[in-house]
Amino acid sequence: MELGEHPGHVLLLMAPSGSGKKSLVDSILANHRDIYFAKTYTSRAIREGVEENPLYSFVSVETFKKMIANDDFVEWAEYSGNYYGTPKAEIIDPLTHGKLVFKEMELQGVQQIRSIFPAEHVTVVYIDAGPWERLKERIVNRAPISAEELEGRRLRYEKESAYAQEADVIIKNHDGHLAEAIKNMEAVVNGLVKSTIRVK
Repeated sequence: MELGEHPGHVLLLMAPSGSGKKSLVDSILANHRDIYFAKTYTSRAIREGVEENPLYSFVSVETFKKMIANDDFVEWAEYSGNYYGTPKAEIIDPLTHGKLVFKEMELQGVQQIRSIFPAEHVTVVYIDAGPWERLKERIVNRAPISAEELEGRRLRYEKESAYAQEADVIIKNHDGHLAEAIKNMEAVVNGLVKSTIRVK
């Protein structure tokens, strides 16, 4: 895909459920006003008692399907009966204007993005938080979850961990080492900010 004279860069964060990705994303959100945070569009309902997430746009199933029909998404998928996707405008527009674009993404989306954009303009970071049994413990202790949903997360974990060696950067976030993981993630972001951003 043609990205213009001064293309930016896409930073994709791939992290299994229970890996501490929310803490990493929150740190980046708090410390980097100089990068573009691409939104996820979803047909999932807003969870009761939870404020709308600035990284999500909640739309109806009908609206989402219309966007699919209009080829509005650079990537999309269906998980547990809900649709999730990244509109082209959320990636391509800032990328062609020299921005660093950040997106937390599942494996399928990562593969789709890598198939579309030149490798030199995409960096994939994988968060390694240890074996599934440890992540499972975190997940079940965090909130009630059905056996079916837990199994779905296990299967996604297996696929993503198998793909980890394809990532450009692997950051470990094992128990008790969150501060170190945040520091390493910040180093990746800061390096890309310095080498990428041309348009303020």
